[in-house]
Amino acid sequence: MVSSTWIKLGWFSIALVFASSCASAPKGSDPTKKTPREKATLLVEAANAAMLEGDPIGALQFLKTAEETDSKFSSVYHAKALAFNMRKDLPQALIEMKKAADLDPENSSVNNTYGKLLMDAGRAAEAEKHLKKAASDSTFRESYKARTSLGILYYRQNQLDLADQNLERASFDDPANSCIAYYYRGHVALKRGKLMDATKYYERATQKLCAGFADAHFALGVAYERDKKFDQARKKYLEVKQNFPESKVAEQAMQLVEKLP
Repeated sequence: MVSSTWIKLGWFSIALVFASSCASAPKGSDPTKKTPREKATLLVEAANAAMLEGDPIGALQFLKTAEETDSKFSSVYHAKALAFNMRKDLPQALIEMKKAADLDPENSSVNNTYGKLLMDAGRAAEAEKHLKKAASDSTFRESYKARTSLGILYYRQNQLDLADQNLERASFDDPANSCIAYYYRGHVALKRGKLMDATKYYERATQKLCAGFADAHFALGVAYERDKKFDQARKKYLEVKQNFPESKVAEQAMQLVEKLP
């Protein structure tokens, strides 16, 4: 239900793909005498900019040249994976991410992206290995994303304690950006029959930077309905229809409104 939300909420850090291995030219150096790595870095930057503009084909054109310039630069393959993922080509994205991981196996950003893509492909055991590496890196600013992915993976396996532990840690590490972590904590609470907790987490998943998270607004309406707070449920479903009129959850919300007592 939230597959389209990953990109909208910045799950893959396009602009930071190359940051850990970026080799910038020293001040005063001759720009015409850049090393292959420096040239490839500039091309990856251009590819990132193209993806941020919604142009994965343009990104792949830059990255083709980058790969020809420096075929041992993991960031090239990381960026290629993101571009193919934008084009809904998960098999090719995984091929590129494996190249990135083989070249830079300790890079937490690489492990985070690779783990998420493996999870999308249903390869849970492989995903878990890479996500754990990224999540355990105390210097990785976006470890909350790996924690969130682990939480989702365990939730899907019905390992609710492990799921909630990772989701709680994610929301602690970066509360402002943990929209999806709060959303799945709501799912865990709902599965456990803890309606008050579910409502609390879904509410948090709709606040501040998470305000545009349509699925969380819809889930909050469902939690209200299950708690027999029908007026609040009706109000929330109507808000979903008004604020996200073209979404699937808007259609579902209107179907549920008709069934409310």
